[in-house]
Amino acid sequence: MKTIKSLTGYGVCLFVALAFESATVQAQNLLTDPGFESDTSVTDGIGGWTPFNGAAFSDAEARSGSYSLLDSGPGGYTVPGSYETLSSAPGLEYDLTGYGFTSSALTGASAGFLQITFFDGPDGTGNNLGTVQTSPGNALASSQITSSSSTGTWIALDTGTATAPTGTESLAVYTLVLDANATSVYFDDLSLTQVPEPSSLALLSMGLGLPFYFLRRKNS
Repeated sequence: MKTIKSLTGYGVCLFVALAFESATVQAQNLLTDPGFESDTSVTDGIGGWTPFNGAAFSDAEARSGSYSLLDSGPGGYTVPGSYETLSSAPGLEYDLTGYGFTSSALTGASAGFLQITFFDGPDGTGNNLGTVQTSPGNALASSQITSSSSTGTWIALDTGTATAPTGTESLAVYTLVLDANATSVYFDDLSLTQVPEPSSLALLSMGLGLPFYFLRRKNS
């Protein structure tokens, strides 16, 4: 009987471990309309994104679905982009990823990238706190599409982990283009995940606790 109980305990532990691995791989995307499919106009705030300085939803290029977000500027650092805001709290960690595409080579200091930053007011208002990884007022930027990047292919972008500073109430994520010269970059399939995801932490704690539970039962 003890052998059966022991095997049952190890079986449950294995199940929890596999569930933890699955939850980690399939972490929840916190963004609304991460593929820019919900709205094809430039009306601010529709679909979760607010385009600015000439950025717009576009059906000219798409990594998946039918639409992407086009940040296109004439040069002179007009800095077209879009943003989305979410509630947050101090100490929470996030990773922002996505893809960028350009059909023609960027020139000079022009660049396209994602970024994330935290604020001490709701909905991206109040003071820009930056991130724990950067100084106050400075967002954490992803890898960039630059003059040396490939054209005609979707390029993976990743900010790495961004940690919310003390006083955080909200965060903002951006698609951005620094248009030193005329520049157009498409963005698609963005993902913002909490690191580690709360459900994954819960499963991990269960997985760590179950072996001790069954060991105690076996020895009693």
